[in-house]
Amino acid sequence: MLKQPKMLAIQMISACLLLIGLLLYPAASTQAADPPPDRAAAQRRLMQDAGTGPGTGLELTWDEETGVPTFIRGQFPASLSGQGQGSDLDRAYAFLTQYADLFGMRQPGDELALLRSRQTGDETHLRFQQMVQGVPVWGAQMLVHTRNGQIAALNGHYQPDITIDPNPQITANQAEAIAHDELNSSQAVLEQDVALVVMTYHTEPTLTWLVKLYSEDPLGSWFYFIDAHTGEVTYYFNNLPFAKSRNVYNAQGACSTAGLPGTQVATEGTGGSLSEEQAKDAFDYMGTAYDYFSTTFGRDSFDDAGATIISSVNYGVAGVCPSTAFNAFWNGSQFVFGAGGTSGGFSTTHFSNAEDVVVHEFTHAVTQYSAGLIYQFQQGALNESYSDIFGVFAQQKSTGDFNDWQLGEDLGTVTRDMSDPTLHGQPAHMNNYVELGWVSDSGGVHTNSGISNKAAYLTVVGGTFGGVPVSGIGLTKAEQVFYRALTIYLSPLSGFADVRDSTIQACDDLIGAFGINEGDCDQVQNAWAAVGIGLPATLPSFANRVYLPVIFPNVAYRYEPNDDVSQAYGPLTSGVAYNAYIQSNGDVDIYHFTTSGGFINISLGSLPAGTNYDLELFNNDGDFLTASYNTGTTPDSISGIADPGQYYIYISPTTSASSTTDSYQLIVTYP
Repeated sequence: MLKQPKMLAIQMISACLLLIGLLLYPAASTQAADPPPDRAAAQRRLMQDAGTGPGTGLELTWDEETGVPTFIRGQFPASLSGQGQGSDLDRAYAFLTQYADLFGMRQPGDELALLRSRQTGDETHLRFQQMVQGVPVWGAQMLVHTRNGQIAALNGHYQPDITIDPNPQITANQAEAIAHDELNSSQAVLEQDVALVVMTYHTEPTLTWLVKLYSEDPLGSWFYFIDAHTGEVTYYFNNLPFAKSRNVYNAQGACSTAGLPGTQVATEGTGGSLSEEQAKDAFDYMGTAYDYFSTTFGRDSFDDAGATIISSVNYGVAGVCPSTAFNAFWNGSQFVFGAGGTSGGFSTTHFSNAEDVVVHEFTHAVTQYSAGLIYQFQQGALNESYSDIFGVFAQQKSTGDFNDWQLGEDLGTVTRDMSDPTLHGQPAHMNNYVELGWVSDSGGVHTNSGISNKAAYLTVVGGTFGGVPVSGIGLTKAEQVFYRALTIYLSPLSGFADVRDSTIQACDDLIGAFGINEGDCDQVQNAWAAVGIGLPATLPSFANRVYLPVIFPNVAYRYEPNDDVSQAYGPLTSGVAYNAYIQSNGDVDIYHFTTSGGFINISLGSLPAGTNYDLELFNNDGDFLTASYNTGTTPDSISGIADPGQYYIYISPTTSASSTTDSYQLIVTYP
């Protein structure tokens, strides 16, 4: 299984460039001595254009697999191309064209098709679909956000370097037949027209037919990607979200969904007269869900367009089909709640009896109509987590019990606890992320959701976790931040790094509203840092850090020869200050160190007057990871979480701005 995307952020704070999350920018097949010129040049140009003075600067987050930015946020100066010119759409294309190399784009106007534009007040949010030779890249969307005619943020997942033959060799009908054969379900029906897409998720870029089948047995909304040239099944998965207990038994029989939605027992006008039973609970708690999203966020039903809410209750029979009786789900058009009961020693009430479970399912529908998070791996875990978050938030406000962080307690069995996910077998920190194959709980969607659940809990309540103190900002502020991130910034392939960036950006957007201030946004960032995603808002200063004793503190050396990897000086000792001269003008100094894995910091300071040195980091395979390109004598710094292994540090002065008589100081700290 491919590793899940991690994060790399580049943050310019006043005059200091801070590089975060070292693992996420491996430039493909790039040797250490020759970093990729186009992308590096585009990155440097963007940073220079953004400026390094007070109130300026950008933060970038990178995708590990593609080396492409997934989030750019901060102060976009008016001098950038496209700012204040023409329409918001023109402005977006102008920016993407100017910095196309940063993303590996060739013709942004041809590669990004506008899906929709949403305008609220002085903000415009543009969502683009990536296209390759007229074919959409499945799940790959880019979003550009403007405020008062200025670009304010950009995020999404662009897949670079795709080369395909856009002409399929098999037909859509043939692909559908292949998918039916693979699923082998007599009840399977085609959900929508078979579509030609480029598939890149967990596969090499491939022209495929996307066949969506809905089946009763096995229950699911199945996505099959059929290679349009060979007819092979490239990838498939079940995109139907479930809120099931992980103790669900394997059903030996099937309770058919063919009868859904069933016999009508209530409408909006008659539901209030229902007796105390499953139908009344569904009616009442769906009303809670609608009212919560309406009054809190101004959302009109799950699609924000007043859709009728259709619910079916009393589904399945315990002991006959426990997989349906002990379950609740949103099938893409309606909500279904199992009858519960007792079977094999497992017992629950009916599933519409739990308010948080009902709102959980409602939120799956909200997610489908906003971010569209797919139901796999980190994306699916985030999909599940958002349903947990708003299920708990809504119930807390409904009952007034703001200490209730459990899910499903009214079923007679608690399934998850956001305050301590480990109580129910979930990780609460990225160090404990569970790597599961896609066939096991869709890659761990009900397991790894504990990580973002814990971050949401800390955002509201606060506390010290993972060594990071967090001051809670309260429910009222947190729910607005998480909702805005879901509906404005997240997209189908968003993972944990994306939701971290999205909630921070959403919080920044909301400063001045709902009582939110800049300090609150720092706490949002700290909450994610506490669960191992990104760094806290404020790092300890060097003066407050404890280093190993400094060797030769007042003596500078020329660590030569260290002009290539084979001659690199080291291994550097953690915490030791190395004071060194440049051998000759323009000479490159190379150092190496080996870490057991964890947080590292590299500091290049005490730069001689009139010099301009760059700080770059490579892994042992020669892949360029990240860099700090501050101008002049501004110190450079690289910080982040590193995998175990050997790393190489390059110090690259420009020929016209280097010194062979005055030293710089290099310090690296690592576990």
